[in-house]
Amino acid sequence: MNLKNKIVVVTGSSRGFGYAIAESMLEAGATVAVTGRSQQAVDNSLASLQSKGRVSGFVMDVREEEQVYKLVEDVIKEFGRIDIWINNAGYSNAAGMMLDMDPQEALDMFLSNDLGVLQCTQAIMHYMLPRKEGLLVNIYGNGSFLRPASPTGLYGATKAWITSFTRTLATELKGSGVQILGFSPGMMTTDMLTSPIVVGERGRELMKNFGFVLRFLGQPAKHAADKLVKTITNNRREFTEIQLFKPWTPLLGLIRVGWENLTKTGKTPEFELHYQKVYQSKYIKGKNE
Repeated sequence: MNLKNKIVVVTGSSRGFGYAIAESMLEAGATVAVTGRSQQAVDNSLASLQSKGRVSGFVMDVREEEQVYKLVEDVIKEFGRIDIWINNAGYSNAAGMMLDMDPQEALDMFLSNDLGVLQCTQAIMHYMLPRKEGLLVNIYGNGSFLRPASPTGLYGATKAWITSFTRTLATELKGSGVQILGFSPGMMTTDMLTSPIVVGERGRELMKNFGFVLRFLGQPAKHAADKLVKTITNNRREFTEIQLFKPWTPLLGLIRVGWENLTKTGKTPEFELHYQKVYQSKYIKGKNE
């Protein structure tokens, strides 16, 4: 696929990996629609992206079905069509043990990470399927391939859902003419990782070596975004899954860090941990006695 002049929608693209995807798409010659939950977030991203190509911004919350369908209508109205839709919007609420998490915060994350993907997919497929063309990209993450995802277990569960959803969708839409790509970018040094919330003492213990892990596994979001653009450009399959984190990735990371230590050329990415108390249900008997 030649991305020049393709119309690309990237949800949750006012910052982090979504912003990096938008930037890489623009550099490849695509026209990009970026989205964020607030006008200020959208305006901030547009201010730095407009010099790179044709881009417009839209306020949209993937949890709100009406806003999702309106986005599809608005983008088509402005650009005439949509060629690629990237379901990127989502976040991780906190690091720690799953039993220590606030259920309401977990619900908010599931609504964003999973319900949002469902609603966006339904909306864009309503447009793409009659035309028998287009590409849907779902962003995978830690948990997508059913390995334990501590210390971000609840986030991992949302990504496991996305994998199951994507694979089922690909089976149901086989032969439709619409391509589907599941893309797992690996560990990236976005603000989701450089400024995480840590829940409880057990969460603190799990994160004690976080700086080292971030240094030898973390990659700039732009690195993964460029890989995604290259994958889309070269992919001809109706359905495919790409995982940037390989079995040998940790070993290569350790070798790189060892060399950086020897040559004094590397450093741990800056990060700040924010601590939060363990959730205690008001329904626990004797809690307030």
